[in-house]
Amino acid sequence: MIKIKQEEQFQDQIARLYPELHQQKDSLSNAEKVLSRTVSWQVTDACNLACTYCYQHNKGTRRMSKETSFAMVDMLLNEDMCGDYINPRNSPGIILDFIGGEPFLETQLIDETLMYFQERTMELDHPWATKYMASICSNGVLYRTDEVQRFIQKHKNHLSLSVTLDGTKELHDACRIFPDGRGSYDLASDACFDLIKKYKSVGSKITIAPGNIEYVADALKHMVNFGYSNINANCVYEEGWTEEHATELYKQMNIFSDYLLENDLEDKIYCSLYEENFFHPKPHSDLELWCGGDGMMLAVDPDGYLYPCIRYMESSLGDKVSPIRIGHVSTGIGKTPEEIAHIHCMDCITRRTMSTDECFDCPIAEGCSWCAAYNYEVHGKLDSRATFICPMHKGRALANAYFWNMYHRKHNDDKRFEIYVPKEWAIPIIGEEEYEWLIWLSNKE
Repeated sequence: MIKIKQEEQFQDQIARLYPELHQQKDSLSNAEKVLSRTVSWQVTDACNLACTYCYQHNKGTRRMSKETSFAMVDMLLNEDMCGDYINPRNSPGIILDFIGGEPFLETQLIDETLMYFQERTMELDHPWATKYMASICSNGVLYRTDEVQRFIQKHKNHLSLSVTLDGTKELHDACRIFPDGRGSYDLASDACFDLIKKYKSVGSKITIAPGNIEYVADALKHMVNFGYSNINANCVYEEGWTEEHATELYKQMNIFSDYLLENDLEDKIYCSLYEENFFHPKPHSDLELWCGGDGMMLAVDPDGYLYPCIRYMESSLGDKVSPIRIGHVSTGIGKTPEEIAHIHCMDCITRRTMSTDECFDCPIAEGCSWCAAYNYEVHGKLDSRATFICPMHKGRALANAYFWNMYHRKHNDDKRFEIYVPKEWAIPIIGEEEYEWLIWLSNKE
């Protein structure tokens, strides 16, 4: 019996195909670790939707010029300008990520940039000439336009394209709306259906927020019925989560768990909410970070300024804190004392330095995620962790205990999912009777 795994990502594919290029050691700094890194172009900060949970507080009308975009390509291919931050040695493959706002508002610019990247890498006989992937996540509003369809056909062999669909029409239209309040489900679902029909393997992303959590089970079942076998879903990191929301997440996940098990889908569907190797203590020696925004990614805004990721830009941070810039396309990465200091600070961050003792020693620390830039937005410094998602991680851990132990019992194996959530944490979320039921499920007798 083999449970379905998450579809292979580009980074993993490069590591598998070129193992000699992918040698990681825990002792290496962020700048020295070898993996395929993501470089993001914010081609515009404009969007044709006004999603209620969007992290971009300051949407505008800026558009990246072709000159700025091409300068970004030239800079990436010039090791004197990038130094040790990104190069073919620490990034044998590269992901060119185009974002907004809504990226397909600038389809022509993305097309021209990819063509320029291909031309320059071939001229230079650069390793990235063949080891690259373009990535776009769209809201789907412009998917059916002739311009977007031509673009997809032209670049499909090096394109990872996904359209955000939050599940059912009720859930999607509760948050993903036009400025006048209309929902965008019909356009997004049409785009997703067409992508699945034409390209089979298509990514998905369900964003779970306090305003839509009661729709989660229906949304996940809807995605299965839609044809998705790999479903990515995550709770937002922002403030607003309570134990009552964790109770609802536990309920919603259990409804979906029963649906999978009753319909023999548990080995056919991957959903990122379920991870059998999460929700236990992490050894003190494990200092790895969750988020690549601590110096493992790179982003450029429409004006050519460089950031560790898009969420360090003004469009995401708003007016709360200053943006964290680490360079400019015209000068390169880490060329001023301030830029060097930012990079050095990020390279020194570990799970220990950013976590309180409570977080570091948490009995369900494995799998607990965070956004580095949101940490900075909340605390005003790079090395401190926001923990608003904590109750949702607890609820998710308890729901995984239910699913995996029901799974093992259904298949009559002797494995059990051990529960590390302390009783005093569990009872406010699921009650004492349900907690005792979970403990019984986890026993082998």
